[in-house]
Amino acid sequence: MKTAGRAQALVIGSGAGGAVTAYELANAGMDVLVVEEGARFGLDDYGHNCPEAMRKLYRRGGMTPILGPVSIGFVEGCCVGGSTEINSGFWARPIPEILLEWKSRFGLLDAGSEQLEPHFDFAEKILKVNRVQGEWPKSTQVFARGIEAMKWSAKEIPRAAHDCVNSNTCANGCRRGAKQGMSNTFIPMAEAHGARVWPDCRVKRLLKNGSLVTGAVVERKSADGSWETAKIDADYVFVCAGAIQTPSILRRSGIKRNIGDTLLIHPMLKVAARFKEQINAGESVIPLLQVKEFQPEIALGGAFFSLGHLALLLSENWPQTGTNMKRHRHMAAYFVMVKSTGRGWVRPSLLESRTTFIEYVFSRDDLLNLRKGLARLCAVLLAGGAVEVYPAVHGLASVKSESEAMRLLDGHISARALSLTTVHAFGTCPIGEHRDLCAADSFGKVHGLDNLYINDASMMPGSPGTPPQASIIALARRNALHFKETGK
Repeated sequence: MKTAGRAQALVIGSGAGGAVTAYELANAGMDVLVVEEGARFGLDDYGHNCPEAMRKLYRRGGMTPILGPVSIGFVEGCCVGGSTEINSGFWARPIPEILLEWKSRFGLLDAGSEQLEPHFDFAEKILKVNRVQGEWPKSTQVFARGIEAMKWSAKEIPRAAHDCVNSNTCANGCRRGAKQGMSNTFIPMAEAHGARVWPDCRVKRLLKNGSLVTGAVVERKSADGSWETAKIDADYVFVCAGAIQTPSILRRSGIKRNIGDTLLIHPMLKVAARFKEQINAGESVIPLLQVKEFQPEIALGGAFFSLGHLALLLSENWPQTGTNMKRHRHMAAYFVMVKSTGRGWVRPSLLESRTTFIEYVFSRDDLLNLRKGLARLCAVLLAGGAVEVYPAVHGLASVKSESEAMRLLDGHISARALSLTTVHAFGTCPIGEHRDLCAADSFGKVHGLDNLYINDASMMPGSPGTPPQASIIALARRNALHFKETGK
């Protein structure tokens, strides 16, 4: 087989985990090669309409299903920078309770709030994490009004979006470069220290010789658009392809112990709220507040809004709700998100190497918390001045009063009626010292192999209950520095 290249450190994936890993290793003087399945784009390619953005930047055009008794729509980036190119840039450090849980249950060492603080501080400086400067958008103001009326605790979530101008193109890529995705920060920083980045290069499987991983078999796109199979030789391999693709690559390579058996997600149920006044949510940044009153089990916050997203949300009860498309300037979207306690699985297809099967089975607590969260979300929006709230629940066309909202606490909602999505997945290759539960040690070194590491969302042992980007980057940097200092 043709050898396409060689590196001291092969980093698979260029998202939050891979980009930080590549930077720290290159900064230490290592010869680093980053391979990314997706293409590389410039700012001129960003900020276009949703269908074009999904075709370019998203895996499977944004149509990745999580199967199970309740189907869930999952989206992830597939481009240089990964999902950091299409998320909202929200930045939330995990609460100490979550880190203590990971230490107690999984034996995760040196990952408490105090140990991770310098890594958060470092990343927040590089990514220019800050709260919005100036007046909140209207969609945030009405949400704040409801939260104050309910006397709940909430906070504005900082973002890695320096000098954001409220263009509402986060999910389509930020053409201004205000959002500090990996293609705009850690990837060029790694390249400045000599790292190479190969886009359009998909890893089929890892190559092993006993307890050593010697490289990877890849499919690389040629100039004429054809795909060529070759191998890359490497002294060390860091798999950072995300919570879905990392376990898929490892299992295709015959590495299966505690791999892909513990998928966790943040199930999300959205609603549209209609107000008397104009909100113009399609022309401003996503609502910036999150209700903290019920965390980590339940979070309430704001969702991305466009005409297409509104139509999809209303489609669950279109005959009753479709006319609201004419009132889109008076509407905004919000969500209830729960910390999952169910369990999922990730498996590569046996027939087609580009396909990964994802399954998740809800727990009773998941469904109970979604119902509680929906009731509270409807109540807080109505308290903030909403005339009517339209949940993405088939058979539940709208909620018009706070008493109707509260009745949802005791009422029955079929799980199959819920139209659920998620953008957060983790836990498929947990790290820690408890070998019966963990795929790798506390710093990402895969158990039983001498030079293979995991360093992305898949390593997180549990659900953080908050946007995971901050946790991924802090843990990835901690692990990369540990490798630099110890050589293992």
